[in-house]
Amino acid sequence: MNQLSKETIHQVVQGFDIIEFISEFVPLAKAGKEFKGLCPFHSEKTPSFTVSSEKQLYYCFGCGSGGNIISFLMKYENCSFVEAIESLAQRKGIKLPEENSTVPQDSKWKEKEAIIQINGMAARYYHDLLMKSPAGKSAQRYLESRGVTSQTMEEFCLGYSKNSWKDLLLFFQKKNVSLDEALDAGVASHRQERNEGYDRFRGRIIFPIYSPDGQIIALGGRKIEDESLGPKYMNSSETLVYSKSNSLYGLYQAKQFIRKCGFAIVVEGYLDFHSLYQAGIRNVVATLGTSLTQGHVKLLERYTKKVVFIYDADQAGISATLRGLDIFQQENREVHVVMLPSGHDPDSFIRTFGPEELNKRIDHSTPAVEFLINQSIQRNTTSTVEGKVKATKEILLILSKVFDPLVRMEYVKLVAKLLDMHEEIILDQLQGRIQESRHASQRSSLGGARVSPLKNVRGNGNVTVLDAIQVAERMLIGLICRGDVSMEDVIAKSILDHDFQSEPMREIAETAFSLWREKRRMMPEELIFALKDEKLRGIVSGFLFEEMDHGDINKEFQDYVTKIKSRELIKKLHYLQNEIKSRPHNDPQINMLLKEYSEIKKKITIS
Repeated sequence: MNQLSKETIHQVVQGFDIIEFISEFVPLAKAGKEFKGLCPFHSEKTPSFTVSSEKQLYYCFGCGSGGNIISFLMKYENCSFVEAIESLAQRKGIKLPEENSTVPQDSKWKEKEAIIQINGMAARYYHDLLMKSPAGKSAQRYLESRGVTSQTMEEFCLGYSKNSWKDLLLFFQKKNVSLDEALDAGVASHRQERNEGYDRFRGRIIFPIYSPDGQIIALGGRKIEDESLGPKYMNSSETLVYSKSNSLYGLYQAKQFIRKCGFAIVVEGYLDFHSLYQAGIRNVVATLGTSLTQGHVKLLERYTKKVVFIYDADQAGISATLRGLDIFQQENREVHVVMLPSGHDPDSFIRTFGPEELNKRIDHSTPAVEFLINQSIQRNTTSTVEGKVKATKEILLILSKVFDPLVRMEYVKLVAKLLDMHEEIILDQLQGRIQESRHASQRSSLGGARVSPLKNVRGNGNVTVLDAIQVAERMLIGLICRGDVSMEDVIAKSILDHDFQSEPMREIAETAFSLWREKRRMMPEELIFALKDEKLRGIVSGFLFEEMDHGDINKEFQDYVTKIKSRELIKKLHYLQNEIKSRPHNDPQINMLLKEYSEIKKKITIS
C-alpha cells in the first residue's frame, strides 16, 4: 500500500473515541473535563497522562508525549503511520483501498496474506494432532516431562507433526492449498531427487511463531523422535513475512509484561522461554536459533530500552551474549547479563532452584559493560605483559562505546583497579581512541559553526535576547495552535515561517504555514497529522492542553512579534560590532558607529 488519502484516514479515525481506545491500554479515571492515568511511555507514580474527549488528543505532562489516536498507537506499538492506520482499520472491519498501487505490489500484498493464512492453518492442524489425536499422546507426555502445562499448549497453540512425509500436504489438498503455496509459506520442503514436496516438520513438537500483532507468520520445530530426521531444531524457511533475524519467539504474548516491568529478558530456546513464562516471569522472549541482531533490537525498542540476557553458562552461550551485547551497545541501550552456574540453562535452573532464585539473579544482574570487562580479563592472562596489553586494548574498545562520560569514568576507575594500572594512563589512552573515532563527525559538525551575537546581548534581569526570542517563538506558536490568533493576523505582521529559528518551533511553523498556504486554514488536528516527528506532535498537543490565563491577547501577540523581529536588529548590531573592531582607534567614524550601536541595543533590551 503506497499511499492513503486524507479521506481514507478520516474514515478510519472518525469511528474511534480516544477515551475508549486508550482505555484498552491504560486505566483512565475522570478528572474534571478530562481523563487521567499513569503514562505508558515513562515510569511515574502520580498520573500525569491526560486524555481529552473534546480535543480527541492525549498529552503527558511528565514526559511531553502527545498527539491523537494515531500518534498513540504509533508510539505504543512503535509502528509506522500506515501500519497504525491499517491496525485501526482492521479493528473496525474497514477494508483499505489499494490506492496508487501497481499490479506487482497488489500481488505481493495478497501473497503475504496467503502466507499468513497457510501458516495459521498448519499451526491449527498440528495443534489438533497434539491435543486431540492418539498420535499426539507421546508428544504431550514429552512436553509434560519438560514442565509444559496443557494451558500453555493451548495459549501458544503448540502442536505436533507426525513422522510422516505427506500428512500436512494431504490436509492442504483438502483445503485447496497447492504445494507451491505451501513451499512459499515455508511449511513444506522439496526433494530434488524425487521432484516432490514433503512435510518440513515431521516428527517434531511445533512452536508457532507470532508477529508482534498476533498473526502466525512461521513455525518452529523441536525433534523428539528419529535421530535421522535432521537437526534438533528447525524453523520455517524465510518468507515475505518471516525472517528469523527480525522475529522473536513469545514477543506477542510477552509485550504487555515487558512494558509493565520496564525491561525484556532474552533467552535462547523455546523451552527456556516457556519455563520462565509459566513460572510468572513473563517479560521474556527467545531468539530463533540465531544470535541477536539489529532487527531484534529494533523490535524490542518498541517496548523497552532495557534488556537482560540469560544464556547458557557454556562458551557458546557466552559468545552469543557477547555478540548481542555489542549490537545493543551500538544502539546505546541499557543491557544487563545473568550468567547461570555451569551445567545449567534457564529451563534447568528454574526447575532446579525455582523462580525466586532466578528473580534474585535478575535483580542483581551485571551491567553489560562490566560483564564484557570481566570476560576480557578472564580470556587473557593479565599476569603477563602480553595478556595485560591485549585485555587493555579490548577494554578500551568497549569503553569507547559508552555514551555517558560519568559512567565511562567510573568504569575507568574499575578497570584501573582490576588491571593494577594508573587511571591517568587508561583515561589518556581512552580519550585518544574516542577522539580518533569521533574526529570525522566532530570536524563535520564544527566546520560551519558560528557564535551568534545574540548570546552576548543581555537585557534586564540577566535574560539574554536569544532566550527571550526563543520564548516569544514558543508563545506565538502556542497562540496559533490554540486559535488565539489567526494565520492571517500573523502574516499581516510580516511574520513568516522563516522568522522562527529555534529548532522545534521552526519545524512546527514550517508545517503550519504550509498547511495554511495549501488550504487557507490551519486546524490543530491537521497540524498534528502533518507533523512526522513524534516530539513535535507532543509539543503541539501540549500547547492545546495548556490553560493560559490571558490578559490582553493582542498586547501579548504584539510583544511576541516585536521580540521575534528584534532578530534583524541583532544582525545589524553584529555588523556594527565587526565594523568597530575593524577600524583604527582614531577613525573619525567610530563615534558615529558607537552611537548607532547604543541606540540599537536599547531597542532590543529585554525586560
